[in-house]
Order: sequence, then structure tokens, then C-alpha cells
Amino acid sequence: MVIVVGRITYNTNEEKKMAYISTDEVKEIRKELKETFPNLKFSVKKDHHSSVNVSIVKGDVDFADIFREENNSVDYAQINPYHTEFYGDKKELFEKIVSIIKTAPAKAVNGQAWYNNSDAQIDYFDTAYYISLSVGRWNKPYERSN
Repeated sequence: MVIVVGRITYNTNEEKKMAYISTDEVKEIRKELKETFPNLKFSVKKDHHSSVNVSIVKGDVDFADIFREENNSVDYAQINPYHTEFYGDKKELFEKIVSIIKTAPAKAVNGQAWYNNSDAQIDYFDTAYYISLSVGRWNKPYERSN
């Protein structure tokens, strides 16, 4: 069956896929981040098979300019992977990290690169997997090394 909503056509006979990321795909992200950024330590975790959570936990980069004191969080920040322009001179760093998160899984056996065919206006969500990026973690602050 074909559904037309406005100017968008959906084929409901297509195979429906849920967001999913495998352990091997997460390993590829971890491996490429480690190779690309030897000065940073990352925590890369799979969450409920549908999300990957990447945290920068230690490194020589000063992130003080993105920590927000109004949230009483001077050592932890969630990063919006869709709007890296919010982070000033860290924009390029975050863009590169997000690029790795999106492309590295394709290097795993049967892996796939990230895609997003979602349309929030009609409550239609179709993405390879969800991405969460942070500096520090809610329970463990970012540690700056010299």
C-alpha cells in the first residue's frame, strides 16, 4: 500500500527496520576514534541496541568554554550532533567525531553507515541508530590532562 502525505509518498510494503547498531559496529567507532584522536580518551557504549553513546572522558583539550554553569555542570556537557556550530572553536573537532560515529560502522562485517529518513512532522522515524555525544559523563566529569 502507498500512503501520500502532502508531497511525501511512503510505501508501506517496504521492510520496516528498527534503529539498530551491533557490537561490531560500535567496536569500529571505538577503534577509529582512538586512531584519529590519540590525545583523547573516549567511552563508546551501545545502549539498548538502538543507540551509541560517545563521551569524551579525558584529554588535553580545554572544554571550559562549552560547560554551562547555569546547569551547575562545569565538567559535563551534552553535545548536539546536528548543530555543531553552537560550539565555537570546537566545531571542527565535534564534526569529525560525529562523522566517525556515522561512517565507521560500515567497516564492520555486515555493518551499515548511518542514515536518517525520519520525518518528525508526521511522526515517522527511520534511522540507522541514534547518536548521543557528550564531554564528560553525568556521573564522571571530563578530566583534563596536561
